[in-house]
Amino acid sequence: MLAVGFGGMAGSLLRAWIYAAVPGTVSLWIINIVGSFLIGFAVMKLSGKSAELRLFISTGLLGSFTTFSAFSNDWFRMLENSLATGILYGLGMTIAATAAAAAGLWLGREGVSG
Repeated sequence: MLAVGFGGMAGSLLRAWIYAAVPGTVSLWIINIVGSFLIGFAVMKLSGKSAELRLFISTGLLGSFTTFSAFSNDWFRMLENSLATGILYGLGMTIAATAAAAAGLWLGREGVSG
């Protein structure tokens, strides 16, 4: 529990720092795409490590760094203003984050086996 708690504190502070440094919705894209990539990468790189380290990094740090709730909030605001824009935003973020996670998994696996 402490590993998740301390990782969560660090991840949420890092997210707040990016929000402060990069205004607007661009910050959310950076956070979710980079975070998704790192989660995929961490899954491969941490597979043989201790449960505490895996929980600290994946659930705590990266889980609190990425944010589905902020994405959902932005998405529904956009849907209210323009259905087409909202759909494009939702699909774009989902596809980009999923592709980033897949790239992280692939690069993490390549480093493990190569």
